[in-house]
Amino acid sequence: MDYTIVEVLWVDAETIGDTGWLDLTEALESAKVPPPIMRTVGYVLVDTIDYIAITDSLGTKECGHVTKVPRSMIREYNEIRHMGQ
Repeated sequence: MDYTIVEVLWVDAETIGDTGWLDLTEALESAKVPPPIMRTVGYVLVDTIDYIAITDSLGTKECGHVTKVPRSMIREYNEIRHMGQ
């Protein structure tokens, strides 16, 4: 099977707080900070109109963790290399 290695720059969703209530003033200050921009590099397992799924490690019968990124969150998509297995 052929796999493409890509680098994806994407906006991550973020949850502020832990268990319990938040101080409203602190919550409002945290809410003003933009969500983090993440960079993921890996092998594309699935590439659809709605999302891509990437793994960081790839064997002949197994793979590492899979990260699914919705297309609406992607800022940049760069193909690094296309390779066959």
